[in-house]
Amino acid sequence: MAINEKQDMIVNGYVRGQFPVLNLEDVRRYIQDELRRIESFARQASEAAVQVADTAPNSPLRGMVRYAMSPWDPLGTGYSGLVVYNGTSWVAV
Repeated sequence: MAINEKQDMIVNGYVRGQFPVLNLEDVRRYIQDELRRIESFARQASEAAVQVADTAPNSPLRGMVRYAMSPWDPLGTGYSGLVVYNGTSWVAV
């Protein structure tokens, strides 16, 4: 099965882009693009990190890990602990 950014938890690393020749408009565009890329990386890293949760994420992705706490009961057994989303349901780790 292929990895799909819409369904799977993926973190794309951040690598600084090539700084432009000193032209003011190019520098502005460079800074905006870099900040956008940093923001995207930070968002992905935050979602990929293990988080304590008392409710299910709105749009879970395959590979997403959470520490389930009451009142959230992803397994339907009263389980409180690490769970991972397998693409269709949450399972205990």
